[in-house]
Amino acid sequence: MNSSVETTILDAIYTPGNDGKPRLYSFAWRANASPKPFVIQSVDLLIERLPDNTQARQHVPTVTWPQKLRSGLELGDSKVDIRAFLDQALQERDSTSGPAAVKLIMPKVGGYVAQSNIIQTRLYGCTHVESVASFLQPGERIEACAALAAPQSGNVALISQLHDLLTGAIGAVSTAQNTIPGPVSPWQVFDNLENELRNRLGLKFLVPDPVPRRRIGLVHCLDYRMSLELLLHLNIDLVVFDQPGTCMEDPYGPRAHLRVSFHPVDLNPDDGFVQRLYLAARDQRLHGLTSRFDPLFEKVAQVAQLLELPTAAPSAMAIATNKYLTRITCSQPDQNGNEHDQDSLRPQLICVKGRKELEERLKDPEKRLQIPYPVVVKPTNGRGSYGVAKCVNETELLADVEWAGGYIGFHNSQVMIEPYCDGPEVDINLAMWDGEVTFFDICDNAPTAGDLDEVTGSGRKDFQEGLFMYPSQLPESEQALVCKHIREYILRMGFRTGVFHCEARIQNSSMHYVRQSGSGIVDLEARPTIAGKEPSVFLLEVNARAPGYVGLYAAGWTWGVDLWALHMLNCVADEARFRMLSVPFANGAQHDSAVLLIMPEKRGILRSEDPHPRLRREKPELAACVPLVLNYFKVGQQVTPPDDTETCFTSVMVVESKKGRADLMRTVEEVRVEWTPVIE
Repeated sequence: MNSSVETTILDAIYTPGNDGKPRLYSFAWRANASPKPFVIQSVDLLIERLPDNTQARQHVPTVTWPQKLRSGLELGDSKVDIRAFLDQALQERDSTSGPAAVKLIMPKVGGYVAQSNIIQTRLYGCTHVESVASFLQPGERIEACAALAAPQSGNVALISQLHDLLTGAIGAVSTAQNTIPGPVSPWQVFDNLENELRNRLGLKFLVPDPVPRRRIGLVHCLDYRMSLELLLHLNIDLVVFDQPGTCMEDPYGPRAHLRVSFHPVDLNPDDGFVQRLYLAARDQRLHGLTSRFDPLFEKVAQVAQLLELPTAAPSAMAIATNKYLTRITCSQPDQNGNEHDQDSLRPQLICVKGRKELEERLKDPEKRLQIPYPVVVKPTNGRGSYGVAKCVNETELLADVEWAGGYIGFHNSQVMIEPYCDGPEVDINLAMWDGEVTFFDICDNAPTAGDLDEVTGSGRKDFQEGLFMYPSQLPESEQALVCKHIREYILRMGFRTGVFHCEARIQNSSMHYVRQSGSGIVDLEARPTIAGKEPSVFLLEVNARAPGYVGLYAAGWTWGVDLWALHMLNCVADEARFRMLSVPFANGAQHDSAVLLIMPEKRGILRSEDPHPRLRREKPELAACVPLVLNYFKVGQQVTPPDDTETCFTSVMVVESKKGRADLMRTVEEVRVEWTPVIE
């Protein structure tokens, strides 16, 4: 127990809600000091059942509750207030006869709620937490808790102070008692959890200015429950513009409560799209307009300009959604005249409409193309790694250009040919406000068939991703180099503010991928320094959006920053909350995690069930390492093969480990086996 903090003890009658019978309990609490900038302070509370004593009960006070208690936002689950939380904690402890140990989160200052579920999200994955609840409403005004003053004396004063603590709490955490080896007291667990609160809750989520309710139009809305719920916690109403018949249209559907209205719009990005969307959106009293669908970005930005809403320039969006324009824009000297290693590649960039044009240029007697193999082909308006392949000779090049040009859904796409860079590939998330980087993280992209010169089921050396690892193993110097250059590239494209999901390679990196003997696991290891060659950044693409849904939560749970929240706050020009929610955990990444993608080996009918329910019964520890899974097919559905132009993974999931990178990689392989689909 922390001897520097005074503990208050009070015996009182308390009536748990489970059976309604008054019982005698011992309440012991202590207030913990917190750093000056913090907006919260915690109070450790132990509640222990005492033997019933009729005579003693005549002289002890009773804990009473007001009719209305502070509670969090209701989203279909049962209403949770402080009394329901304590009752549940007591019920769970009855079987062990131990005390209920609850840490109360108290407001140390007054302010408006920036995000009403911030306590739950920042305490996700915390070792010492059994359950957590927030008693905050979006945008509401919170007053500082006066009960955090000096300890009281006498039963009347103590019961008053306890009442004020319980009714003033804006959050509560039930502690897990088995997280420290050996016999420990609940106070020791409280001490460890207090350190985690200082790590995770240092951001100023009670802001001085009111948080007005906003309306954002989302063009093309996918069924991503957690991201849609987050908007309500941010005090944002959602207006959906999408194709008729999509998931958000049904006013009685499972996600209807997450949007205020649905407006059917033909999303074909043709010449009439801007006018169609403008007419649908102009009377909706929007404060922002956005999309998660890359092919629509430029035109959605044009509509936002017509509606006089905050937006990046359509010209910047046009560059970001075209890989060829991105390459030539980012291969220009910067404002100081400095050039980067990839600038020398600009003369080697080739853009063609298809195989026929390439054949003509390869045979041109006057300006015959000279191809510096190996090269990479990719659709200029492509998404992900669809249609991207490595070629080592002219035969492969012609075939792969034809293949890349065949991917459907890439509006007006051409095919780009560029030199292959063999450095480690990374994915980068960057948040920036007016040119200042407010958050930055990197994850490692495991080598693909193209890197390993292996032919996949598509019959070519493609770059279809299979695994991303968080946080990156690259040295801090190389990560800082990536941050510096990615920011420069984004500024060159015409952006000043926003959230960006980027991809790059590190030429001459101090790390390389090595296949471990025995396990066969491939991961980064240090390599001898290359004499005279410094690391440099080779940009692959810049996406002016947050990462995809699964990657979004892998990054957010690792660092404590929700990039979807930042993207939406940027859409309504809310700089204060954008900066506040950009603050990562003080101690850095809380664990190692990965995004694992399972690609089917052939076309056929899926016969295997989702293994998650079975694993919860048979391998609960492994199941707990997989907190999020998207399964794209159900049993009995036909699965697309890897060489199809509409390639789709069977499953994409987050895998986590608190035992380090090596354990993460072993866990990934075990999970991969469990999720390997049976296709007939």
